[in-house]
Amino acid sequence: MNTSIDQVTDSEILSVFDDKHYASLAKANHDNYVNNNPYPHIVIDNFLPEKIAKTLIADYPTVETFDASWKYHDNQNTRRYFLDDATKFKFRLRLFATAVNSRSFLSFLETISGIEALYGDPYFIGGGAMLTGTGGFLNIHADFNFHHKLQSWRRLNALFYLTPNWNKDWGGDLELWTTDGKQKVKSVEPVFNRLVVFTTTSKTFHGQPEPLKCPDDVFRRVFSAFYYASKKDEESENDPHFTKYNVQQSPYSAKILEDYKNS
Repeated sequence: MNTSIDQVTDSEILSVFDDKHYASLAKANHDNYVNNNPYPHIVIDNFLPEKIAKTLIADYPTVETFDASWKYHDNQNTRRYFLDDATKFKFRLRLFATAVNSRSFLSFLETISGIEALYGDPYFIGGGAMLTGTGGFLNIHADFNFHHKLQSWRRLNALFYLTPNWNKDWGGDLELWTTDGKQKVKSVEPVFNRLVVFTTTSKTFHGQPEPLKCPDDVFRRVFSAFYYASKKDEESENDPHFTKYNVQQSPYSAKILEDYKNS
């Protein structure tokens, strides 16, 4: 039965991860997480209570509200919008942003991943409320490994997919690649209310490289939260680095060179 978003209280959103269901879910999926290929990760469907997921849809930013507080990247590596300043979110989405940095959700992530002493990023650097429209993409890459503001090592990503009625013909799959960045291992559809969590190192290559084919008024919406620790993963490089794109696997980079050669 569908539940009206008006029935969702602020407290329900803020305390959503206090439900013991999430502790059980984390314990039950720990082995699956650490043993998954090509690197530790998990995909969980229907992750949030339906009424909360619907509330987040209603409060999610839209491109019609685009202003100077947003970021828009349009280059050979990516084309997408995102709003990382939680003070600009509508109130209930801002409550959710607090919940994903809460003690309960951090405990969930530590339990499922086995990574100790995680903490969230209140700045949502590189993440937050993300929107990708038709033609948008994100090339295969390994994430930046160090948060200069927090002076901490990046360890884990949590992605909440929030576009209802996504049509698989539109594309938009998250691709997980081998740790040498040469071959795709898995594709994950951006199904509504799906959570994807994965460990991040200098070798965890991933992205959404195929340009979207959705209608002009539909956007791939994913709320992205990243997590850090004072201890570095042994797979991460010792020196801090920015996002590392795999240029060889970029159709846009290849086309730039092809156009140049044929000019």
